[in-house]
Amino acid sequence: MKIHQYIGLVLLAGLVTNSCQKVTHGYLSQQIRYTDNPIQIARGIVTETNPVDADGSSAPVTYELLDIRDSATGKHADALYANHQRYAFISQFDPAIDSTIDLLNSVRKLVNEPCFDFNVHTGAFTFYNTTDSVPLGTYTYDVKATNESGSRIYKDVGRFTLYDGLSYENDGAACAWFQDGTTTSGDIGTPQMKIERLSTNGYRVMLKVEDQNGTPFKPSNNEYIERGDRSSFRTFARFHPLTVTDTALICDFELTPFPIIQGKQGYTIYYRIPSNIARIDPGITPAGTRTYSVNPRFTFRLWQGGTYLVTIHLPKVTRDPI
Repeated sequence: MKIHQYIGLVLLAGLVTNSCQKVTHGYLSQQIRYTDNPIQIARGIVTETNPVDADGSSAPVTYELLDIRDSATGKHADALYANHQRYAFISQFDPAIDSTIDLLNSVRKLVNEPCFDFNVHTGAFTFYNTTDSVPLGTYTYDVKATNESGSRIYKDVGRFTLYDGLSYENDGAACAWFQDGTTTSGDIGTPQMKIERLSTNGYRVMLKVEDQNGTPFKPSNNEYIERGDRSSFRTFARFHPLTVTDTALICDFELTPFPIIQGKQGYTIYYRIPSNIARIDPGITPAGTRTYSVNPRFTFRLWQGGTYLVTIHLPKVTRDPI
């Protein structure tokens, strides 16, 4: 047999052998992982985690959450799977449109479910405010991934830690004087903004503005008023009208975070105390006359439900109606 005929037969045999082998479809990595592991979850605050990193696995990949365990004990995390009552959206919610309680209730319903959801398409978690009923600590979980090449179980693929974070964000306050009828202005000083969570019940925030002696200005008497096109507390009262009292403005906000959407100036709230209501300390304004208004502004957000008192304590200003 000639050498070139022999080589041809060998190659032909190889082709026949290869054609009998099963073709593998797709790729499923052994290194699927959560890049933000361990995930930090503030208890009681709605949080969405990042999707899983599939490490080049052939799409589509679906995921199944197999188990969550208490990392300290190794036991199944019963508290995470326990049902708690909360609202869930049943259709698309647009806070710019669904701005009344009737419209809000048309797109949500009460459910009795665990404090989390697991997305089978991304491997991400959504944690709800009902995590406030779950013990603090670190939890470990297992996931199964499946694509066209088969399935693989990833034991101890990730961890998350539930911790107690602040239920609010305090972004500070400022205060300026404006000369009546002009744009001339100057700085009065930095107000103290104090945020207190009085109770975990309800969804209510009370706003109080007080002078340097702790005397509250009276919103019922229009002792602080809105500033034209600037955002006010009323701007962010989406579902209920403000309640006005002698000492505070009260907003029932229904959803967290509050404010849920921004105004023209972000989340900042602006007010003006007319010059005939407040007396500014000597040396702050160019003249010692009562022709200067007081203009506080402040920014905060509430991350959890409850009853809150937000107090704006103004420096160098005294309530002194003429």
